[in-house]
Amino acid sequence: MQNFSLSPDGKEYNLPTPEDDQKELAIIKEITCQQRSSGRKIVAVQGMGFVGCVMAAVVADAVDPQGNPLYFVHGQQRPSLRSYWKVPVINSGHSPVNSSDPEIPGIFKRTVLEKKTFRATWLNQVYELADIVVVDIQLDATKPAFGDAAKGYCDLSAFRDGIRTLGERIRPDCLILVETTVPPGACEKVIKPIIEAEFEKRGIDTEKFPPLIAHSYERVMPGNNYVRSIRNFWRVYSGIDDRSKTMAREFLSNIIDVENYPLTEVDNTNASELAKVMENSYRAVNIALTLEWAKFAEQIGVNLHQIRKAIRKRQGTHDNMLRPSLGVGGYCLTKDPVLANWSMSAIFDLPGSLDMAISAVNINDTMPAHTLELVHQHFPRLNDIKVTVLGISYLEELGDTRHSPSETLIRLLNENWAIVKAHDPYVEYWPEMENVIIRPDLENAVKDAEVIIFAVGHNEYTNLDPDHLLRMCLYKPLIVDCSNFICNLKIKRYIELGCTVTGVGKGHINYLRTARH
Repeated sequence: MQNFSLSPDGKEYNLPTPEDDQKELAIIKEITCQQRSSGRKIVAVQGMGFVGCVMAAVVADAVDPQGNPLYFVHGQQRPSLRSYWKVPVINSGHSPVNSSDPEIPGIFKRTVLEKKTFRATWLNQVYELADIVVVDIQLDATKPAFGDAAKGYCDLSAFRDGIRTLGERIRPDCLILVETTVPPGACEKVIKPIIEAEFEKRGIDTEKFPPLIAHSYERVMPGNNYVRSIRNFWRVYSGIDDRSKTMAREFLSNIIDVENYPLTEVDNTNASELAKVMENSYRAVNIALTLEWAKFAEQIGVNLHQIRKAIRKRQGTHDNMLRPSLGVGGYCLTKDPVLANWSMSAIFDLPGSLDMAISAVNINDTMPAHTLELVHQHFPRLNDIKVTVLGISYLEELGDTRHSPSETLIRLLNENWAIVKAHDPYVEYWPEMENVIIRPDLENAVKDAEVIIFAVGHNEYTNLDPDHLLRMCLYKPLIVDCSNFICNLKIKRYIELGCTVTGVGKGHINYLRTARH
């Protein structure tokens, strides 16, 4: 049986033994005692994922007006085969996430090694020591049928287990601040009853000590502004009672630049939960609209990206029109409309559905099939055709592959018997697609490719010189641009070099081809 956790860079970290548990418990108790004697509050962050680990670092970096640290942070990560490696990586002063944000290496080194205000652990006992617990555990939506998001649902079992662990251990005066995106109604109808039940099992009078629960959703943008999107960004929050609201406001005001990014308090946690899923549903609908029109533009010879640029000139009403692309990925837009739709019946027992939001998810989920259609226009049969996909993360300058549309595209290519290679400068290991070999260098990835798909706009790809790419490729491939990553000048050069070029929303390419003569 495997007794180690494998990190994305291939390093093995032995899983903790019972003896390690005892040593670790002594360490966290000693550290907590020292930190309390220094006047700092203790924060435990539940879950060291893409949001939790950086949130923990930001909290640990917070200081008072005199420059003294306000909090000590225990970052808790379950000791599973897949995730335990994050604990030793963080405790070495390194980030467990790969990002282009230059602040990431500095904030982990500063808080872990220099300030010593942040430490990761696998033990649940840290919750017993905490004044505040920030919940950043994963809560996903399951979509059992491809392109039919109306059948999607939320499995709360793992989330409930995580909340139950808190109820078993936290002090009655500990604030639970939920950052995880949850279906509307979760704090009042799921979390609160669990905490109350666990308090009562422990003999805690919930009339005297009602659970302190607040919700404040993150708007993390894990790219160049990863840290800033937590510390220097607007927050919406609420609580299940006035005391919870007050405690949440005080905590958030200490870690966020509220002078420039004021907090917004809403009436209750149902409202703050709904705000998050509606916010992302709006974006999903926006993208779905542009994807739909991209197909139209391709058929009538129009460059939709030029049209979008022209429309966005209308400041205040149309300047937020998003771009068409390979599809929508990541942890929010792909699931948040589904969480909201599911909560209507499952949590609130209401009739009806969020039809527009669900339709948008369906369009976005199936959009990679359109890129496949563009390839099929030039290769009706893909049997043994060599295809290279450039970019497998869901966003440029980021190593997050969760719900990446490149995953859907590669699955479709494999189903059509293509020979697929993938490359991404930010991804060394692809947990969702373990059977896909990620080529570590670009030259090896594109060599002999008959089709090259620009799937993600990493700078390494958008800066590629056509002549250099073809020298590496040793072929004249079909070039597919999924989201205006290649400018007209480079498209013309690819055509001059003998390549065929196509792209999502780029119906004008035929005009570029004829214009060169």
